[in-house]
Amino acid sequence: MRAKLRNAINSKPRMFGVIFIMLAGSGYGTGPWFAENLERNGANPMGFLTARFVISAALLIAFRLVRMGFKNLPNTADALKIFFLGAFGFFVSPLLYFVALQDLDSGLVVVIFYIYPALAVVLSWIIYKHKPNRVITICLFTTLTGVWLTAGQVGDGNTAGVVITFFSAITHAIYVVAAGSISKKSDPLTMLTIALTGAAVTFTVVSLIGPSSLDPEFPINQQGWLLVFAMAFLITIVATALFFAGIKRIGPGVTSMVETFEAVVTIFIGILFMSETVTAIQILGTVTVLGSIVAIGLAESSAEARSKSQSDKHPYSHSGTVLDLPIS
Repeated sequence: MRAKLRNAINSKPRMFGVIFIMLAGSGYGTGPWFAENLERNGANPMGFLTARFVISAALLIAFRLVRMGFKNLPNTADALKIFFLGAFGFFVSPLLYFVALQDLDSGLVVVIFYIYPALAVVLSWIIYKHKPNRVITICLFTTLTGVWLTAGQVGDGNTAGVVITFFSAITHAIYVVAAGSISKKSDPLTMLTIALTGAAVTFTVVSLIGPSSLDPEFPINQQGWLLVFAMAFLITIVATALFFAGIKRIGPGVTSMVETFEAVVTIFIGILFMSETVTAIQILGTVTVLGSIVAIGLAESSAEARSKSQSDKHPYSHSGTVLDLPIS
């Protein structure tokens, strides 16, 4: 069974890359629900994020030592790139995002944060010199429209909260583009371990010597710590492993668009578990986002088939897929 699954993934890597990012987005989309419940159990964003990344890093270090020992470690330069990717990407954007949720309605945070796919596509264009084609442009427009519709009627927000969310979007776009370049520097387990260790170190250092405004408050009861462990495993280890597996296959531009599925999950978890209501406009927005992601998946699969056909005819030539972005 495992061999069949591996063969299927290897035969259609870019299509499965889209699937992996959707699954990662599903995990990340539960974040606001975890945050709300952790705050009810005494934790603030700095506290539960510090605990989340320290626990995740400790589990992964132990698992990798048991499974691989000290083998297959990247060279020092690549290890530092991966470490600082985690130290930056997993620290700045998540912290700003969860701080903003304390001041703004979740719908407004989602709408502002999900400008980041457009930023990621532009950054990929500037850095990798790859102009987005018609498929990317259309899907980018429809996914952003779908997120705006899905978020529904958003409440008013203070200026500080809006600015914080905007900077969260910028830093996440930078992280996604950087991850696309770094994702091939090591095997997935090693990369995940080093990146999350970078995040854990950063949160620990800031917790100990940072300004008083970033003092951590940890859960005050057993239920809160169980939520932290669940967050560490589901959102951090599993979802991030899927994210790295996906971006390695489809690049940062496409990843940023497919990851908008996270917004749909966030909204519907609010409906199912946080007593929020659903409207016809939100359903339309959901269908728009999903339709765009399906279109991306079909385009990837079609381009993959054409690329394979050309490779079979010309085995010593290389042809990129229609949505290809250079990621190494």
